[in-house]
Amino acid sequence: MSPALTRLMLALRDELSDWAAASERLETVIGDALDGRRLKAQQMAAVQSLDGLSQHLRQLSQLCGDLGQGTGDEAEARIAAAVGRLNLGDLGRRLEGAGVAEMQASAGEAELW
Repeated sequence: MSPALTRLMLALRDELSDWAAASERLETVIGDALDGRRLKAQQMAAVQSLDGLSQHLRQLSQLCGDLGQGTGDEAEARIAAAVGRLNLGDLGRRLEGAGVAEMQASAGEAELW
C-alpha cells in the first residue's frame, strides 16, 4: 500500500471513530430521555437503528485501521482477515461483494440498548 493510501485509511479510521463516539453520546441522551416511556415496535426499531449505526461506524473504523497497516505483499491476506472480523448484519459479506440473505422482519418488543 502506498504511503498516501496508508495515511488516507488511518485518517478515515480516526474520522469514523469520532463519528461513532458522537453517535454513542446521542444514544445515551436519547436513552435517558426515553427512560420509562413505552414505545411502539416501529418506534423502538427506529431508536435501535442508532445503536446499529454506532456499531457499524466502530467496525468500519477498525477496518480502515487494519487496512492502513502493513505492506503490499500481504495486502490480500490482510484485507481478507480484516473483512472477516466484521460481524454486523452481514457487513463483511457486503464489502466482499457476496450476496446477503434478506432480513426477516420480526414482531414484538425489542430491548433498548
